[in-house]
Amino acid sequence: MSGPLPDLSCRKCGTTNPPVYLAPVTVGGAGTCICIGCAEARSWLDRDGNVKPGIAL
Repeated sequence: MSGPLPDLSCRKCGTTNPPVYLAPVTVGGAGTCICIGCAEARSWLDRDGNVKPGIAL
């Protein structure tokens, strides 16, 4: 393991360190992601919770 996880904030709603997230991007110890709630609200996930074909995060 290389160290502690960076702080992440959702690119859509601003939630800090969501417990479930997609598409993390980190630079210099801080980063962004898309929380599962935002992905679900935008219908980016299929019934099983996988990103739908054609959706690029």
